[in-house]
Amino acid sequence: MKDVYYVQDLEQLKVLSDPLRVNILWELDHGAQTGKMLSVKLNLPASKMRYHLTALEKAGLVEIERTDVINGIVQKFYRPIAKEISLEKVSPLINKHDHPFNGNTLTENALESLKRTQNILQNQDADSLNTEELIQQFISVSLSEADFKVAREKLLDAVRFMKAHDQQTAVAKTYHVNITGFPAEEW
Repeated sequence: MKDVYYVQDLEQLKVLSDPLRVNILWELDHGAQTGKMLSVKLNLPASKMRYHLTALEKAGLVEIERTDVINGIVQKFYRPIAKEISLEKVSPLINKHDHPFNGNTLTENALESLKRTQNILQNQDADSLNTEELIQQFISVSLSEADFKVAREKLLDAVRFMKAHDQQTAVAKTYHVNITGFPAEEW
């Protein structure tokens, strides 16, 4: 499996514009699963799950990792094409066309990311979260659009740095980082 797959065109972008398909990709992040397994987890009819998995497969965003035959029934185990699916290379396309993501899709993706962070944090041993390694900031700030763009770029630089230095060695420690920023109405 690739580390990063860059969405190539508007057709792939349209496939990802459905919040359910984004949820399917989040579920597959746990490991390869069958349509039946996914339909149970997401409480959907098998036919609807098959439709969405077919769309993701045709778009090249998921692939069949393996097939098992149990009692004469072929079970296909799907997985995402990469650990991360990035929109970075199609952002110029987004700006030139109608935005294919409705607010609901982006909101669902952000909420799912935050839920994952919550679950990971809740499942940590309290002793493993020492104060020197836990970074937690919650802020609401008023910035000019220009200042927000600078802050956004600096945060993206930090993410790029971490990705570039990611190492799967016995001495490396795994860290979970979730960065979410958006314009918000005062609350």
